[in-house]
Amino acid sequence: MITGKTGIGRGLVEKLLARGNTVIATTRSADAPSSEPLRRLAAEHPARLVVTELDTASQGSVEAWAAALKDQHKIKHVDLLINNAGIYSGDGRRPKLEEFTAADFLPVFMTNSVGPFLVIQQLLARQLLGPPGSLVVNVSSIMGSNSDPTVSAVTPGAYAYRASKAALNSVTTTLARDFERDGRQIQCCLVHPGYVKTDMTSGQGWVEVEESAAGILKVLEDGRPLNGRWYSFNGDEIPW
Repeated sequence: MITGKTGIGRGLVEKLLARGNTVIATTRSADAPSSEPLRRLAAEHPARLVVTELDTASQGSVEAWAAALKDQHKIKHVDLLINNAGIYSGDGRRPKLEEFTAADFLPVFMTNSVGPFLVIQQLLARQLLGPPGSLVVNVSSIMGSNSDPTVSAVTPGAYAYRASKAALNSVTTTLARDFERDGRQIQCCLVHPGYVKTDMTSGQGWVEVEESAAGILKVLEDGRPLNGRWYSFNGDEIPW
């Protein structure tokens, strides 16, 4: 299961489908022009790609979506959940320090931090995560690191985005510890996809979608310890 329909999300969907997996993908609107690549993939893989509508910034949407997975789509278990849906800002602006308002923070936190938590919570409520084992992967960013000195030098500012990813990191490590303590058979980890050329970056970046998606899956499958850990797509562990 992968949230977020464009860029890295679509790259991950394509790679998992190519391996023969059954994939649940999400989009805020299945009819939107931006969902056309996902609709094409669904037409090519009608038996293995389920396209669902989800707005991770809306608690009501998350609850209705999770209920539909169980009741309408008859999903019985989620082996892998990749929370990839995210935004840089609520309105596309990139405000300077002096220009920030509360309204610049709240949509970003709702989508990037609260949204993944609600997705996990509602899947748990419907017993779709857990035995015989599930892996939850939250897509973070090195920009949420408090210890990497190169980040601020390359991309100063971005206060709302950075803070939202740092919050996601905290939520993820807390869930990882809680799930391990409670014996839920769920592991949680974080991945940094790199500075990827996507719509969010206006096509700028150092990494192609295909390279990022392939790297993320390699990290998840190469046998390293995952629970509570944070890795880059290239395999490096990220400092907190």
